[in-house]
Amino acid sequence: MKNIILFIAFLFVEQTLFSQQWEKASLNDNMTIRVEKVNAAPLSSTKNMVQQLPGFPIAVPANPSFKNMRNLALADMNGDNIDDIIFAVDNTLYVYTYQGLLWSQTIIGTAVYPPSIGDITGDGFSEIVQVTGESPSNGRIYVFDRFGNILNGWPVNFNNNWIICSPALSDLDGDDKMEIICNERLTNGKVHILKSDGTEFSANWPVTLDGTPSVTPSIADVDGDGQKDIIAYSTKSRYIFGLDGQPKTGFPLTTAPNQSYSYQSPIAVDFDNDLSMEIVGATHGDFPQYYIMNSDTTSYSAWPKNVPDNNWTYSTPTVVKIDNEWKIFMSRPISDESSDMLYGWDQNGNMLNGFPIVKPGGLEGYISVANITNDSDFELIFGSNLKDEDGFGFIHAYKMDGSGELPNFPLRPKGFTFMNGVCIGNINGNGKTNLVALSYDNYFGESPDSTYINVYELDVNYDKSKVLWGTYKGSNTRTGNYEEIAVTKINNHKTDFNIKLFPNPTSDNLRLQLPDNISEVSSIIITDLTGRLVLKMESNNIQKENSFITINVKHLQKGYYNLSLYSPKSKINLGFIKF
Repeated sequence: MKNIILFIAFLFVEQTLFSQQWEKASLNDNMTIRVEKVNAAPLSSTKNMVQQLPGFPIAVPANPSFKNMRNLALADMNGDNIDDIIFAVDNTLYVYTYQGLLWSQTIIGTAVYPPSIGDITGDGFSEIVQVTGESPSNGRIYVFDRFGNILNGWPVNFNNNWIICSPALSDLDGDDKMEIICNERLTNGKVHILKSDGTEFSANWPVTLDGTPSVTPSIADVDGDGQKDIIAYSTKSRYIFGLDGQPKTGFPLTTAPNQSYSYQSPIAVDFDNDLSMEIVGATHGDFPQYYIMNSDTTSYSAWPKNVPDNNWTYSTPTVVKIDNEWKIFMSRPISDESSDMLYGWDQNGNMLNGFPIVKPGGLEGYISVANITNDSDFELIFGSNLKDEDGFGFIHAYKMDGSGELPNFPLRPKGFTFMNGVCIGNINGNGKTNLVALSYDNYFGESPDSTYINVYELDVNYDKSKVLWGTYKGSNTRTGNYEEIAVTKINNHKTDFNIKLFPNPTSDNLRLQLPDNISEVSSIIITDLTGRLVLKMESNNIQKENSFITINVKHLQKGYYNLSLYSPKSKINLGFIKF
């Protein structure tokens, strides 16, 4: 008997020493969060290994029911060429600099998704577009200028219905003003395109879906006809609309109940340089999958991939090109036991070396890709579905070569990072890389919740060209268009969106496809980010084959470049990345 008692005591001590009770978050159907207690192995503490900037974390009151998803935005709003932090929590939109609050504005409804940022008015300055909802619904669409003023005609609402997910911003008609593409949440929801004055894009909009809208729309010329298309999903079906509001041939593609959609916003990529784009995403439902879809609704070669254990996943994909090779990353939630949870594939569905990543809890926030060390390799930076027994969450950084997590990681912000992610920039102008992440408490009414804005400074110089994916959907416009994500717009000159520049990024040759309205090219000039001329081609040495021009950039160093094309009647500016 004594031995049995000692054995039971040993088991109790062993469990105490080798496990802790953590919390694991998941999402309810109404966008509120549920939390379950799980046992997990203790970690060696990394809470103080990487310091936050002075004044951070910032804490603001959180909504007791609805927590933030997909993190926040970084953009220069005050003209000092330094990133500011733009985010909305509960009923307030905030803009912070590293020195403190720049401005805030009260908004109607509850903000859940991050703002989208782009030039809505065509004046060369960025506006902030923030949408809200609530239960009961109190949805609004706001447009703020950089000083915090609400633009004329805004906010817009549709019978107070919830405006679900972030809006996408894109210039659809070439007038230098970005339209706002957003979802009205109804049983049969609607997709709206709004102009800068708050009116609908045309009489063809809004369009009605066969179910509740489920993702931030993506915007790309999917079928290569020279017109942008709207990629918008219901919970049941995938849609691609032309600007006339009509579904493209074969759409909608209804996949429910086998595959359904919630929050897994798709990414559009031209993997094979055929001028039509493939759509990358994830599903949940009876048979959840990771997929790549061709523009005609068929599956891309070797896809889809079944999610292991039929786990529902709200993962939104990350797609990057490194050393001229495509890399696709998506994740899934798992239990407290360590298992594979983050996957990396090439475009043909082959698992990348070093993947999957194995750890407890899983992930459904977005995955950032950047070089945050002093070597030549890229890392994956992401949050977690877990929070430890002391109330601290996780920000992980893993090498892409399979060698594991970086030293001094995971970072340990207060609260959950569930359904969020990490933005990468430079906040205080000192040239160092900052990781900016939103986290939050969830006490279910036992005490007030806070949302935290965490800014960690790494001992490595910030290089924008080394941030391949550093925010939700890859860019502040949230278009999910890889071509736009990979290209930095160097200046505010008008860009003819019918022009094609591919592959981008490139390691050797660029192919420039001219629109029908340009038959003659006077010159092509390429400059680096400092404005230094690196290549000039005059008309007599520009080789044009049909509507295509090939430009050899193999000799250029790695980085961002501006390409200016001059014709007798116009000037077109495009950005590209040389790897």
